Amino acid sequence: MPKSMNADGQGLAAVSDASPAEVVGVYDDWVSTYDTDVQSWGYEVPDRLASVVAAAGATNGDVLDAGCGTGLVGRALDAVGVASVIGADFSPESINVAKQRDVYRELHVLDLSQPLPFTSQRFLAVVSGGVFSYLTEPEAVLREFLRIVRHGGPIVFTQRVKLWESRQMDAVLQRLAEQGRCTVDVSPPRPYLPGHSEFDDGVHDVTLIAT
Repeated sequence: MPKSMNADGQGLAAVSDASPAEVVGVYDDWVSTYDTDVQSWGYEVPDRLASVVAAAGATNGDVLDAGCGTGLVGRALDAVGVASVIGADFSPESINVAKQRDVYRELHVLDLSQPLPFTSQRFLAVVSGGVFSYLTEPEAVLREFLRIVRHGGPIVFTQRVKLWESRQMDAVLQRLAEQGRCTVDVSPPRPYLPGHSEFDDGVHDVTLIAT
């Protein structure tokens, strides 16, 4: 368990305010128990987001798992028939665990808050589960996602309800839609880690369709 959390996982919510280096440290230290911890807390985000990709028919090509961690979303994407899952995360130790799942065609250690090393319109879809809590400039990240996804492709991500206003998500999504970059669909609050007392607020599942 990382130093920022106790044995019951308390203290995890505060990581959203940590520096990028601190977040990397938390996840590098957490890899040995991450999967069992989040599953014990009722983590269903990977399956929900993968189902959106499958419903959009974005399975016969490259799909980016942005912030792939240990590979739970990648496993869900593979299960719905995505032909080529590409993973990216800034935690090297998490990437090492993700490699062992044998569901990724490529894995990259990188910072999603920086320009991404992918060609424009490479991906059929971009999926990012449980990651935007740590991205303080979501608009810049979403603009990069819109650059690398093909027209008509979905970008599916979650954002915590408690961070929605402080990260100005309504304004960000409105600007992107008004500029003709995408359509926007925001779900009502849905469970995130329902078995963890710090995350009773849940998340919004957000789907952008690149235009």
